This record gives sequence, C-alpha cells and structure tokens, in this order.
Amino acid sequence: MKSKYFRFLPFLPLFLKFINSNSTTFKIIKAFFSALLLSNFIYFSFFENLLFEFISPFLSIYGLVLLLKSRDKLAYFYTGFFIGILWFWWISLSSIYFDLAYLIPLELMLIGLIYGFLFWVCYLFKYDFLRLCGIFALSFIHPFDFDWLNWGVLSVYGIFDASYQGIIAMFLIAYFYYEKYISRYYKMAIIFILVLIGAQYEQKPSQTLELDYKLIQTNIPQDQKFIQENLQTHSKDIFLQINQAIKEGKEVIIFPETAFAFALNKAPNYLQALKELSKHIIIITGAISTTPNHLYNSTYVFDNGQIQVFNKHYLVPFGEEIPLFKNFFKKYLLNIDEFSRGKELNQYTLNNQLITNAICFEATKESLYKNTQIMIAISNNAWFSYSSEYKLQNFLMRFYANNYQVSIYHAVNGKENAVIQPKEMLVLKIKERFLKQNEA
Repeated sequence: MKSKYFRFLPFLPLFLKFINSNSTTFKIIKAFFSALLLSNFIYFSFFENLLFEFISPFLSIYGLVLLLKSRDKLAYFYTGFFIGILWFWWISLSSIYFDLAYLIPLELMLIGLIYGFLFWVCYLFKYDFLRLCGIFALSFIHPFDFDWLNWGVLSVYGIFDASYQGIIAMFLIAYFYYEKYISRYYKMAIIFILVLIGAQYEQKPSQTLELDYKLIQTNIPQDQKFIQENLQTHSKDIFLQINQAIKEGKEVIIFPETAFAFALNKAPNYLQALKELSKHIIIITGAISTTPNHLYNSTYVFDNGQIQVFNKHYLVPFGEEIPLFKNFFKKYLLNIDEFSRGKELNQYTLNNQLITNAICFEATKESLYKNTQIMIAISNNAWFSYSSEYKLQNFLMRFYANNYQVSIYHAVNGKENAVIQPKEMLVLKIKERFLKQNEA
C-alpha cells in the first residue's frame, strides 16, 4: 500500500512548482486568468444571456484587481501579452488571403509582444494607482493607428453607463477594492458611491433615420469576392435585391463594403442602371473607385438619378495601406495595391437628415462620432470569418454610439448586420425579456 503512494513522489516537485505562488508558471497562469477576465465580454457575447451581461463588468473589475495584486513586471507583461492575443488573434487570419498563412504564429507572437511591452511599461510607474492610470491610458495609445484596445467596451454590458464616466468608475472600483490601507467599511462606502456614479440611469436619446430602410447582409467568402468570374453573378444579385426592395416600398437600401468588387466609376452601364433605379429608391453601396493616380475604397450614394462618392479616410494598417517599411513589405510579403485616403469626415443628406459615412474600420473611429447624429456604416468582415472580430467591432460601435448619442445602421458582408443606438438599461432589458416569456 505504501509503495502505491510513493510512485507519485517523482512528480511532487513539479506539482509544488505548479502551485508555488512565486513560480514563473503560476504567475503566467494568473496573468492568463486576469487577461481572460478582461476579455470576458467578447466571448460572453456569443451567448445571448442577461446573467452574463450583468456579471461581465464585475469580472472585468476583478481582472484589474488581479493585475494590481500581481505586483510583478513579469505578470504585467504576460497579462498584456494574453490580452493582445485574446482580443486581436483574428488579425492574423487575413494572412490566409495573401498566401502568407505560415506567418500566423509569428503574427500572434508579435501582437502579444506589442501589448505585453505596453503593459510592462505601465508597471514601471512606482505606485499602484499610477500603474492603473497607465493601463487606462493604453486606450489612447494606438500602435500603427490601430485603436481597438479601448477599455470603454468593458462598460457596454451590465449596469454601468457605456461612457468614460462609467469605465473610469469601474477602474476606480478595482483600485479601492485592491487598496490595503483603507478600512473595510470606508472601502465598502467608496465602492458603493462609485457604483452609483458610474451606473446607467436612463437610455440616452438619439436621432433615427426617418426613411423606410433595408440593410442587406451578404455572405460572400473573401476568397470568392474578387474572382473575376463571380463579379457578374454578385452584381446581378444586387440588382435583384434593389428591385425587391422597390416592390416592398422601401425608401433606401444599404449594401455592404465593396458590394461591387470592382471600380464602379469605370463601369458606365452599371452606373446608368443604378441611376435609373435610384429614382425609385435611394441606393447606398460600397465599391472601388479609381482615378489616374489613386485607388479608393468608396461608398456610392445614388439618389434620384444623382451620384455622390465618398472615399475612405481611415485605412486598415497592413491591409489597405503599409504604414512603415513599405519597400520591404511590398518586396517580400505584401505586394498590395495601397488605397489612397479620402476626406476625414464624409457626410451627406438624406431626407433633410445629415448622415455620416463610415466604411468598416472608420466606424470604430471616435473622431467621427463627435460631429455625428446618424451614421450609415458598411463593412466587409469576411476577412475574419469564424472569429471574434465582428463582436469587438460591434462593442466599439456600441460604446461610441452611447457616449455620443448616435444611431448607427450597419450593413455587412459576413457577420453581422446591426442597428445600434445608445445603451438600453439592463433593468429594462430584463423586464422586456420577462414580459416576452410570460406572453409565450
């Protein structure tokens, strides 16, 4: 009997190292758990569950608490490393369409290292409060103009207002929960006050589109979208959708980014047909446009026989433009035709309402929301099929929509179409769900 237990003794040092709070293995596991808590909203969003929505911000708060408790530069680095991967692993999927799939592991490592380094820099501040301020400030540090690490998305779920006030309250709750030099009762009182300060008390009003609209969602795989043989078939489908919308009495129809996957301004037959149809319905569609020296990712608006073209300004780094080492990338990796930039703010009028145009990446740019009441956004998310990219995009849009009281009408190739308005109170969502269940 004795020998039965002694068989496991050779594995005891490994087990003890595993649970030793000072071991590197334990610190990495703890950092991963902290990063997972700070990423919970992305993966909870795949399940429509009000309980998940309620607990999500509190899990994020505890993720910050764990980070503060670590008090170790290695833990900060690995937390940032895992957050980079858990939030942005899907970026590497686009390599598949450039025949660079073998680079996916290297891209994942690079993403992790960039955000690991940023978190490590935050650790260099002497005091925990300053470290937390540094972590918060990462929302305003944008490597290669990529600004999707915005802590505001942590407040989109739950009882907190989806605004900077709400997210600052969440960060302060994490700090005072962690703080060791305040008595328990003072700590409870401070946290309670912070919850009251950060909580949402009403749904903010927003202007809505005063037209009977139809959002078109397409599901064309990225590797099929630009094949020459498919262009006519996909274009024919667009005209069928337009005619169907006219029969339904719709006033405006909105197609995704590059619905016409070619230079529409160089296709006079298509332009003329769309002009004629626009006398019966307003048509908004994505397409390419070209001039002798420029290539643009554009939105075309056809209204009563007239055309307006709006060119994308905020380009995806290493997808639509190469922000650095241009010659190296074009020679050895990405021999792509770069897009040129249009105006920073593109707006047009529909039915006397001012509309802000946004193409995919642009719909997550905070600067566009500051002068906007209604946004019509078009995207092609097929680059990142079967990933969490569209979920994170949606959270960013929901945060800005609430913060600036904007209504967004989003048409997508891939996943997923959405009409986004300022955040509805969780209590009201629970009440609505309860009433629906009773009616059923």
